[in-house]
Amino acid sequence: MHKVAILTAFNEFQPGFSLTGIVKDQCRMLLEWGHEVHLFVQEHYNDKFDADMPKGVILHKTVPTFHQKDYKKLSEITPEHDAIATRFAETLVDELKDFQVAFVHDFILQGWYMPFGLAVQRATLRLPEVRWFHWLHSIAHRRDDWWKMSMLGSRHKLIYPNKTDSVRIAEAYFSDPSSIRIIPHIKDLRSWFDFDGVTCDIIKDFPSLMQADVVQVYPASADRLSSKNVDKVIRIMGSIKNLGFSTALFIADQWATMKQHREEAQKYIDLGREVGLTERDLMFSSSWRNNEYGIGLPKRILRELMLCSNLFVFPTTHETFGLVGPEAALCGAFVVTNRSLYMQGEIWDHEPLSFDFGSFHNNFAPADNDWRPYCHAMANVIIARMRENENTMTRTIARQKFNWDHLYNQCYRPYMEESRKW
Repeated sequence: MHKVAILTAFNEFQPGFSLTGIVKDQCRMLLEWGHEVHLFVQEHYNDKFDADMPKGVILHKTVPTFHQKDYKKLSEITPEHDAIATRFAETLVDELKDFQVAFVHDFILQGWYMPFGLAVQRATLRLPEVRWFHWLHSIAHRRDDWWKMSMLGSRHKLIYPNKTDSVRIAEAYFSDPSSIRIIPHIKDLRSWFDFDGVTCDIIKDFPSLMQADVVQVYPASADRLSSKNVDKVIRIMGSIKNLGFSTALFIADQWATMKQHREEAQKYIDLGREVGLTERDLMFSSSWRNNEYGIGLPKRILRELMLCSNLFVFPTTHETFGLVGPEAALCGAFVVTNRSLYMQGEIWDHEPLSFDFGSFHNNFAPADNDWRPYCHAMANVIIARMRENENTMTRTIARQKFNWDHLYNQCYRPYMEESRKW
């Protein structure tokens, strides 16, 4: 994997500054995908905000600290700042000689950082192996004479978070859209909600929690899988997959402490295979890490997993209230209830989507007692209603599109590989 340099003008990682979060997410993503990450910051860097700095980042306090000026023309540069540009260019040549990729934040946009931009320009001819990606974090409202891409050369590309403004950006840099690569910003559930390391490990082993179109996390005590109608949820998710949607169903079978509990879970896994759910689509917590959490996933980890979900089918047949229903709703899931369990109609003050699943006081069975077509019909309705719900769709797209795995595989890795041909 590449050694990657991330160049910033930061003198601290002030949490109120959105760009610091962008850079931390970049660092974590690149580390997660096996890169050696070197972060460049100012000489007089203050580390008081570094408690949540991703572990493994190699810090370089080598970016010059100086009294800045908002330059608009190259001819305005003072001798002092020109000397700083020359000194920093020498630093870059020395420190980046073994690198292939450098992500640079705002050096060739902000007038305040023009000496840094000039340093990159002067160093680039002496660093023939380095490919430069210049992140721009603001809309270009003017056309400064030092923004010319021709001054940088073919091994430099501009990175912008949306395609809509790409022509405007190309024009501002006296270039064309071929000089631009589009990479949306990372906004990953794992970093935004400060997920526990165990939660992240579960997602790493069951990545569909982050990637799938339809995700359900269903907490169910290991001795109540039948009364929780886990088999119906499995059949519904199988039908959703057969409709062409990717799925993830994570059953948190708490208190799976006995051999018979794990054997029972295996029966449901086998049912999942029958309806088309593979190990990528269906997981029981009791099967993770040799049932390390057999007594039950801790509340924090369970809550964080539920934040990944966008659906909660709750066909339970025996409840006095059903705490997990409101918990799933508070995590943003689209809730489907059991119409046969009358108290569910009381719990919710509106009429959520509901179907008959039977209950302890209301026997129900579909025609010919065949649950397959019934679950398939429910799947069609559920998908239709979810796709009509703007909040559900927006949350789903945010989870899928802005997580670091998706962006790495769709943008960062292809562009880094492409850059070898520049």
